[in-house]
Amino acid sequence: MRALTLMLAALPLAAAVADAPRHIEGRLASGATYVFDVPANWNGSLLLFSHGYARGPDNPARNVARNEKDALLAEGYALAGSSYARTGWAIEDAVPDQLATLDAFAGAVGKPKRTYAWGSSMGGLVTVALVERAPERFDGALVMCASAGGTVGMMNAALDGPWVLRTLAAPDAALPVLLTSSGTQMRADLAAWQGLLDAQQATPAGRARIALAATLAQVPAWSADAVDDAARQHLLYQRFIPATMLPRDEQDRVAGGNSSWNAGVDYGAMLARSGQEGFVRNLYREAGLDLDADLARLAGAPRIKADPPAVDYMRRFYAPSGKVRSPVLLMQSAGDPVTLVEMTGDYAQRVRAASGDAMVREVYLGKNGHCGFEPNETLAAIRSLVRRRESGQWKVAVPGQLDWRPAPFLRHWPD
Repeated sequence: MRALTLMLAALPLAAAVADAPRHIEGRLASGATYVFDVPANWNGSLLLFSHGYARGPDNPARNVARNEKDALLAEGYALAGSSYARTGWAIEDAVPDQLATLDAFAGAVGKPKRTYAWGSSMGGLVTVALVERAPERFDGALVMCASAGGTVGMMNAALDGPWVLRTLAAPDAALPVLLTSSGTQMRADLAAWQGLLDAQQATPAGRARIALAATLAQVPAWSADAVDDAARQHLLYQRFIPATMLPRDEQDRVAGGNSSWNAGVDYGAMLARSGQEGFVRNLYREAGLDLDADLARLAGAPRIKADPPAVDYMRRFYAPSGKVRSPVLLMQSAGDPVTLVEMTGDYAQRVRAASGDAMVREVYLGKNGHCGFEPNETLAAIRSLVRRRESGQWKVAVPGQLDWRPAPFLRHWPD
């Protein structure tokens, strides 16, 4: 009787253990670590998460973007992700490490019925590289807040803003156009740039030139509160540094040089393509400045050239082709000040041109900030992607999505 009582008492504990997710950690041959979480009611689908830029030294493996883990496990998804063997701009290492993570998962847990890649920020570009380079391994991809148009285009756009503003407002200032410093020096460089911006923002002429430089760099001006030209210009001032002063020290080190340039760029033609020339001309007119004279100054100023081997490296790690065999959903905040919304639209156009309209959709959310998606938004996007894979039809439904499209990306590369 006592033995029977003990057995009955143990039943709830045994059931609880059986219902608990399995948590597995390990290390790849590259030295990268991985982490898996598998629910007891696994639905057979695996979500492989690629994390964003991490300067280190801490570099833990991650298998979710933010706080989605419990909800995804409750819906039956298994979760996987690795740390990558190297911190910083690690796309070269991330792609093989993530593919090795899939192999490790199959060995430890079993081969999934479906595998979906997803990632945020730099991890979104890793996700693009995964599904383009190993299409047989994936059934779909969710690319979030990513430099989806490619590294070279993103960093060229970031070059344009500081180069234009320094050329027009402070041509003799010792201000770096390319932020290759780190640590204390980087903080000093950013403080110097903030000082120039503050001084320019204090005058009508300076505000007009900030608007021109930021427009050419496609600094985001979207906001629910930006109701007039003055409000839009103020947003460009606030977002100028986050959008253009992107750290390049890691990129230059791994690429072996500078991969950004503006040699041969026609800034007058770019302004005309931006769709914002009227906005900029209005501010110039109010300031009593001649926009055409400033554009002529830009046309005659010395330019920055790239190192061809560095450009070739960034072409390989990574310039997207748009060639995919499984559906891709791109999600971006309209007011993201770091990874420009135009790059999301640019990659969607690449996919449409190379693989057909049925293979891609974009969803733009009416919010600001970089990669600040709430769990309900991310889950809705994942459900939309899975629904597309299973039904063959796109029915994207994410809270807060806009009926809106960004302007063309001005620094599309390669043409």
